[in-house]
Amino acid sequence: MIYSPEIKTLDPCEGKIVWAPTKSLLFIFSVSIFLIFGYSTYSSSNALISFSLTILTLSFGHSVGIHRGLIHDSFSSSIGLKRFLTYLGVLTGLGGPLSLRYLHDLRDWAQRSKACHPFFCHYDNVFKDFLIQMNCTIRLQQHQTFHYENKYGQDKIIQFLEKTWLLQQIPLIAIFAYVGGFGLVVWGIFARTSTCILGHWLVGHYAHKKGEMIRVVPDACTQGYNVPFISLLTMGESLHNNHHAFPESSKFSLQKGELDPGWWCIQFLSLFGWIKTVNVAELERI
Repeated sequence: MIYSPEIKTLDPCEGKIVWAPTKSLLFIFSVSIFLIFGYSTYSSSNALISFSLTILTLSFGHSVGIHRGLIHDSFSSSIGLKRFLTYLGVLTGLGGPLSLRYLHDLRDWAQRSKACHPFFCHYDNVFKDFLIQMNCTIRLQQHQTFHYENKYGQDKIIQFLEKTWLLQQIPLIAIFAYVGGFGLVVWGIFARTSTCILGHWLVGHYAHKKGEMIRVVPDACTQGYNVPFISLLTMGESLHNNHHAFPESSKFSLQKGELDPGWWCIQFLSLFGWIKTVNVAELERI
């Protein structure tokens, strides 16, 4: 859980867009490999493995392990399960878990201010936002600092995953190369990471642009919108108006008929007692 930032006078409107080489080169390389070799190496088995691993890492890994678990600490479980889910999240190729937490909280802090830099709000048109978000990051005048009640940032395994997140693809590359050859590497690694990175950006872009606004966060310069028709594909992450209103809630689906696969994963793990308690939104609060 985030306490108030240490730097209370830092202006979220002031920042410099800079090139993020690791993020940029990873995306360009992954997409290029898939575009060049994807058609010639296609097979139903390669596509199925790629699709299955994409769903697994985005749902249990990123949506549950990193977003609802590491970032918002919205459910309680053993540290072993938190580590495993975080590992699955790292396999998406979106970045190190602690770096993702910091960038998420920085964006949250900026969006809840009265005004902030366009980088945080996806104000630019889709083409410009794509180029910036896929290749760059923002550098503020000072480093914003956050405090946390939990100790995940001090956990040695999570610190290891932070330092080695990109290298975590290597064991999978070796397994896929041995089992299915170059074609399975193309689909199981590069098609999958390209899909995860593109999908993550698309949710961030469109869920801050337009859609259903059921609740308004007071004094926030940027509101989230629900885009329910893609919630199944996004593991419930596109129910962004709900999430902005109740960021600590494990359950993003708050209205009847909304689909939230991330919540289904939490319920599944709860069946075995692996997740013991969850935070669920108190709807009357906003």
